[in-house]
Amino acid sequence: MEKLRKLLESVDACAERLEQLNTRFAHLATESTHESVETWKKVKDRIEFDYGDEKKVYDSGPDVQAIAIELLEQQGHSLEDVIDILVTEHDIEINIEGLAQTIGRTAYIAALRKDAAELLKNAISFSQIASLWNDLDRPAFGGENWTARSVAILVE
Repeated sequence: MEKLRKLLESVDACAERLEQLNTRFAHLATESTHESVETWKKVKDRIEFDYGDEKKVYDSGPDVQAIAIELLEQQGHSLEDVIDILVTEHDIEINIEGLAQTIGRTAYIAALRKDAAELLKNAISFSQIASLWNDLDRPAFGGENWTARSVAILVE
């Protein structure tokens, strides 16, 4: 049983590292690498260990994706606010790249568009938005950094 536990911990560490690499090198990540991480997250929640008379479920903790999406979509928080709330209220450490990966492309784009709309209402230019998002280390699409053009394309 100890060997199985160690094996699962090892696979979990590999999946976590693959997720980090997918985030850091998004331009190299493939659909298969993303699916592998998501599949492991789903599978590990259902793995049971037999400890004599009792069974314990290998628990990965709270559903970070569901919590984050609720905070973004239903409660209207910004991406950075969600990170702060996850840390303070749920004791979940996550960075902006990890949050973007966790919530998925659609929710991430929706959050960016909402944020950009607010900034544009306050007469902040596409260039200024790009600079702000780069300062906040928000992952950009199609490049390493946000540009005025990439923000404009996202908003349109």
